[in-house]
Amino acid sequence: MKRSRSVQSSSGSKFKRTAFALVGSAILLGLCAVLITMIFTGGNSINAQTSVLDYAKSELTIWNGEPLPTADDFLNDNTRSLVDSARYLVVPGTDSGDQNIAILMQLGDGTTRTENAVLTIREPVITWELGTAATSAELLGEEYSDAVLSVSLSDIKAVGSYDITVRTHGKELPFTLVAQDTTAPVVKIYDTLSFYVHQEISAKDFVESCEDLSAVEYHFSEEPTTMLQGTYSTQLIVTDASGNSTTCEITYAVSGDGEPPVISGVTDMTTIVGIPVSYLHGVTANDTHDGEVAVTAKEQEGFSLRKAGDYTVTFSAQDEAGNVATETATLHVLPSIDEDVIEQITEDDVLRMGDYIVQSIDHEGDTSRQYLRKLYNYVQGHMVYHGSSQRYEWYQSAAVALYQGYGDCRNYYGFGRLLLTCAGFENMMVEKVKPYEGATNHYWSLVNVDGAWYHFDTTPRYKVSDFFLWTDAQMDAFSAKNNQCFNRDKSLYPATPE
Repeated sequence: MKRSRSVQSSSGSKFKRTAFALVGSAILLGLCAVLITMIFTGGNSINAQTSVLDYAKSELTIWNGEPLPTADDFLNDNTRSLVDSARYLVVPGTDSGDQNIAILMQLGDGTTRTENAVLTIREPVITWELGTAATSAELLGEEYSDAVLSVSLSDIKAVGSYDITVRTHGKELPFTLVAQDTTAPVVKIYDTLSFYVHQEISAKDFVESCEDLSAVEYHFSEEPTTMLQGTYSTQLIVTDASGNSTTCEITYAVSGDGEPPVISGVTDMTTIVGIPVSYLHGVTANDTHDGEVAVTAKEQEGFSLRKAGDYTVTFSAQDEAGNVATETATLHVLPSIDEDVIEQITEDDVLRMGDYIVQSIDHEGDTSRQYLRKLYNYVQGHMVYHGSSQRYEWYQSAAVALYQGYGDCRNYYGFGRLLLTCAGFENMMVEKVKPYEGATNHYWSLVNVDGAWYHFDTTPRYKVSDFFLWTDAQMDAFSAKNNQCFNRDKSLYPATPE
């Protein structure tokens, strides 16, 4: 038993010696590693700690015109205290662009270090899309988010270059702001495009809307045609002042006969100096496709209603397709009224005079009675009673009243009848029946007012001057007291209301 324990003890001692030898070898290897590291690092413990750090920034940007940064400007704040001095190996140039530079640093431990960096010199130019909103960071970069421009972008309305000042990082720098337009026009074409044969069309007939910052020009890839009926296609190219273009595909239809309207009722006309006429009395225009269309009239250059002579009046009518018809007529302006002149004036001539007057009287919203009162007052307000006149036709008597501004009952009657007729009121002449030989003549009108007839006598009388829409009873009562002045054959005329 003792022998056995002796053998076991000898084996244990041997194991311990082996373990100690292994530990000693490990320690020795560790010391060697430390020694090697110290040799290669110069034995400086601080340098060993910071060797993995960058002493200088990898890049730096300035604006052309600013002073070049020094090598110190590239040093990082967290390692600046470890550097005694720094300089460029090669001094950077002043041209715009990116430059690779090298910075040599003398470290505090007596060693040197070289690091590479990029110096970027930017041109002081801001490029901005006209009409858009942009922040300083978007225009210059995030590092210039504090920059303030000397102009408001909203005040710039046109493409071009503008000299401005930018205040940033405590400095004011001169800049050029380039306002550009690279956005094409936004164009909307009408959904339905239909034209008439021979219709004159332009690009704007196709465009419902166009949005752009500047004026635009329209061009067709192939000029549209309306010569024949059919369906056609083309391209409309819309280009703005900056050269940006939008191309629109267009399909359109052409139909209709393309014939101009036909103007009817144009004749030569006669008036007297100072009396205007409605040229469009009895004149109409009709188009085979559009039906009745409007007619316009224009006097020749140099026309004067105050000067007797012959003048040309041109009538025009245009249909929806743009086809235009024209007709001409001569307007004879007579110097005055006398026996010879009066015979040259026709009923249509006088009706043109009446149309002009009626068109000048505002009766919008009036009842029939209100409108008739305005016509009645117009006659009495534009002439006075004086003497006796020749027994002309009613329209000739009206013309004399218009020209002279005075006359007797025949002139008053003619003037009143003219306005009633031109205003569209049905009317008829009433003639006095003389109660005895030597009694005076008298003329006045009956007018239909909303289905009922009334007397309409514009001639003023002594003490009573208003005989507006009188009934038979009123007329008879006045006549009985004034020498039968309204004596008439009642069988010839419709009765008035009681």
